[in-house]
Amino acid sequence: MDRQMVFVLVLFWCALTVSPALAISPKAQDFAARIQAYYEGTQSFVADFEQEVHWRRGKEVRLSKGKVYLQKPGLMRWEYNWPEEFLIVADGRNVYIYSPQDKQVMVFPSGKALSPRTTLGFMTGRGNLLRDFEILSCEKLPDEKIKLLLLPKVESPQVSKIVLLADAQSGAISEIWFWDHLGNLTKIRFSKIKRNLKLPPELFRFVPPKGVEIVKER
Repeated sequence: MDRQMVFVLVLFWCALTVSPALAISPKAQDFAARIQAYYEGTQSFVADFEQEVHWRRGKEVRLSKGKVYLQKPGLMRWEYNWPEEFLIVADGRNVYIYSPQDKQVMVFPSGKALSPRTTLGFMTGRGNLLRDFEILSCEKLPDEKIKLLLLPKVESPQVSKIVLLADAQSGAISEIWFWDHLGNLTKIRFSKIKRNLKLPPELFRFVPPKGVEIVKER
């Protein structure tokens, strides 16, 4: 897997600086509140995912698939299984990025890789959708979904804007799109979603295999 794809995903969860508030319509605010309420009631989240990274330069598209596990507060596990195996684990202290093919593990302190107000922190209990985003537009789609265009209250080269596609009634998110400041687009689609399962703690623990290179970022 292209390492840049992984850094895009990890840094996507970062937030640094709050920006001035914008006025939003009551309708958009209601839908955003519905999404927030859905994830406030979600203690754990398990789903299959498909990820597309559309590189603006050369119009190249990179595809990958896998399974994601989220657990409050702030734990996550992304298992990439196609086109190659890759693993990202956040255990509350560190974020581990493991490439079996490269025989390498990169380790980031959670305080640097994931801030308390993460870009999608509302899904893992680390943030609040209405507090951490400005809503630029809201559109109701024919298939009983809503489309929200969001501006993170951050100044980061990794994320410039975000689109959420969610169920209009429940607030469950089915797709996330985000752009970086170079115009590259990442789309993540969720399927076979299950919530509030009792997940084994071992999912969010990572022990580097013997013989792999360990690169620690400080």
